[in-house]
Amino acid sequence: MRDGAVAAGVIGVAPSDTAPSETALMTGLPPSEQPPSEQAPLWRIAAKNGISTAAVYWPDSNGADLAFNFPVGHIPASGHDVQFQSVAAQSMPAGIVDTIEAAHAGFEKQLWDDTSSARAASWLLQNRKADLVLVSFTDVDSLERETGALSIYARDALESDDDLIGQMLAASAPGTIVALVSGHGFENENYVVRPRVLLKRAGVAGSVEVRDGLIGTEDPAVAAKLRQLMKDRRRHGIAREVPMSEVRAKAPSLAQWVAAFDTPANYVAVDDNSGPALGPGTHLGVSGLWPGRPGYRSVFVIAGAGIHARKLGEIDLLQIAPTLADAIGIKLAAASKASLWPAISSRK
Repeated sequence: MRDGAVAAGVIGVAPSDTAPSETALMTGLPPSEQPPSEQAPLWRIAAKNGISTAAVYWPDSNGADLAFNFPVGHIPASGHDVQFQSVAAQSMPAGIVDTIEAAHAGFEKQLWDDTSSARAASWLLQNRKADLVLVSFTDVDSLERETGALSIYARDALESDDDLIGQMLAASAPGTIVALVSGHGFENENYVVRPRVLLKRAGVAGSVEVRDGLIGTEDPAVAAKLRQLMKDRRRHGIAREVPMSEVRAKAPSLAQWVAAFDTPANYVAVDDNSGPALGPGTHLGVSGLWPGRPGYRSVFVIAGAGIHARKLGEIDLLQIAPTLADAIGIKLAAASKASLWPAISSRK
C-alpha cells in the first residue's frame, strides 16, 4: 500500500484494553457512551442497509446476521492456540469451510491463526465479492503478551501478517478501498509501580488508586506528594502529571480526581498494597495503559479508489468508524468524532 492516507499515530480510548478498543473502533463511541443496541457497530448497520458483509474472526460477530461469517471460536487462556473446528463449526453459510477446503487443500487444520483468516478472506474476495470484508489478525497481539512487545516471535508474526495482507490485496478487485487499523498500542511491563506502597513509605496517608493506567487521587495532600516524587521520575516510576481536562474528556468516571499521573514507558502502575514500591515486572507485552501517553499509539492506513495520498498526523481512534462508514456510503449518526473522509477522498 504505497499510496493512500496514513496517520502518524492513533490515540485510543480509555480503558485501552482490547475489548473496549475494538468496540469503539466499530462504533465511533467511547466506552463510557457505548449503547446496548446490537445495531451500533459499523458492520451491523452495513448489513441492515443491504451491504453484503463478511466478518472473518471479527470480535463480537458470533451469531451476527451477516452474509458470511467466520466468528471467533473458543479462546483458551493463552489466547493463541484456538482450535480450527471451534471457528469452523459456527461459520456461515453452512458448508463454506468445506467449499474453501475443496478449492484450497490445507485450509482446514488443527489451529486457527492469521493464515486461516487471510485464506478465508482471500477466497471471499475472489469468489463471493462481498461489499464489506472485515478481517481480524490476532497472532501479533497474542505473541506480544506471551513473549514481549516487539519480541523476535512477535516480529516474525508481524512479517508473516505483512505477507498475508499482500495476498488479500492481490485477491481484491482493482480500486478496492483497503484500511489497516488497530485498537491500541503495546508496551512491555519491565517495571511495576505500586503507588500505595510508595506513599506508605513516604509517610503519607490518603487515598490513591490506579485506573485506566493512571495513578489518581481525590486528596490534594496526596497529589502534592506525588508531584514531589515525580521530580525523580525513574526512581519512583512517575513520569508526568496528566491534565485533568484530558482525564475528564477520555474517562468521565475519573472526574472526581484532583490530579492524575502517568508512568514512564514500560513502567506499569498497579493497585497492590504490598511489595516493592518500584519493582521488576514480567517483561511481557501489555495494553490497558493511558491512551495519551507518549509513544502508545495504534495504526490507521487507508488506500484505494479516490483516496488522496496524505499524511494525517495523529488522529483519534473514534474518527475511524465514521470514516469507514463514509467509505461504504452509510452514516454513523451517533459517532462522537468527525469523519476524516472529506480530508482524504475526492468522493463526496
